[in-house]
Amino acid sequence: MKKEAFIKKYAKAVHEGNAAVFTGAGSSVEAGFVDWKKLVKPFAEEINLDIEKESDLVRITQSYINSKGGKRGTVNQEIVDSFSSQEQTTETLEILTRLPISTYWTTNYDKLIEEGWLL
Repeated sequence: MKKEAFIKKYAKAVHEGNAAVFTGAGSSVEAGFVDWKKLVKPFAEEINLDIEKESDLVRITQSYINSKGGKRGTVNQEIVDSFSSQEQTTETLEILTRLPISTYWTTNYDKLIEEGWLL
């Protein structure tokens, strides 16, 4: 679908109340949060994998957890540390949260979208 056609259809869906937003970790990188590759990199290095040569980040993380006897405390703490310290927003997220849309799906661990609704 061409960009212009998508914009027209999406604008109609917004107007009719049928639009939704799906946003992933990339929408928070601009606010200072890590992307998945940067999050997983220390785990990959500890188990001697080159993050630049790997494409399955979930597998890397699971391999790391397996190397720790199935304990995921380090992974959990890294997620908490990486996604709880930033409080700024981005222009993209400000625009997304001002749209007259009530359905949002996100893979983000941060709370920037939720905080954007409060502004």
